[in-house]
Amino acid sequence: MSTYLHKKRITTAVITLLFTLLGGISGCSNTHTAKQNATSLYDEIGGSKTLNTLFGVAINRIYKDPVIGHYFNGVPKSHLRKQLVSQTCELIGGPCVYEGKAMLETHKDLNIKEREFYILVEYVQDAMRYVGLTYQQENQILQKLAPIKSETIYL
Repeated sequence: MSTYLHKKRITTAVITLLFTLLGGISGCSNTHTAKQNATSLYDEIGGSKTLNTLFGVAINRIYKDPVIGHYFNGVPKSHLRKQLVSQTCELIGGPCVYEGKAMLETHKDLNIKEREFYILVEYVQDAMRYVGLTYQQENQILQKLAPIKSETIYL
């Protein structure tokens, strides 16, 4: 191979490498900027005001339900609302820090059945629609709350 072709291939390889590196750096920079400018789901839905309304609506319905209402006997609505708002706020990127009891501790020995769990979820979903969340927002919140299921049923 001639020296000219060899130098040309090396130059092409170096230029390609530089563009790849610069593109990666630029991509990282843009990603970082996008993340800085992105709003959390918490902010997107209207923050604490929306969560308080959402869980206020859901709790009023839950406490009246003939199948699951008994689980909340003796639990003040205001306490449950505060805990649910705080926990959800933290899970969806808000400024809250959930300081309540662990789900396993709270639900131990209640023997909550899967069907009962889903009754509660339906009330929360209905409340999400009531406050005007989009299906995408609803699904994002439910995805964050989903792991709680294993910490609440059949314990």
